[in-house]
Amino acid sequence: MKHVLLVDDVSTNLKYVCLILKDKYKVTTVRSGKEALAFLKSETPDLILLDICMQEMDGYEVMRQLKKTPETAEIPVIILTADAEEDSRERGLALGAVDFIRKPVEPQVLLNRVGAIWKMEG
Repeated sequence: MKHVLLVDDVSTNLKYVCLILKDKYKVTTVRSGKEALAFLKSETPDLILLDICMQEMDGYEVMRQLKKTPETAEIPVIILTADAEEDSRERGLALGAVDFIRKPVEPQVLLNRVGAIWKMEG
């Protein structure tokens, strides 16, 4: 079963996305960028779903950290954000995200986009 790391500082978002994915994927949730980076020192998920607007360390900084570390640089990242600014999409993709999904997340869109990540590999 593919393993997804979900990074979001809002517990209702974590619960909602987890509910959508739990039947198809193993999902690990963390509530901050720092927690995500700490988790990645011991485990390597198949995909990271990353919120951009978080306290302490935003998703852009998490992306920068991921990409400069050889062990995590190749993990695909999909950005999940409520940020409606067009430049947030461009910034995320420029930092190496493979996709960008706006919140509120539509369940079928999320499932399709996550599934597409592994179709591209195979």
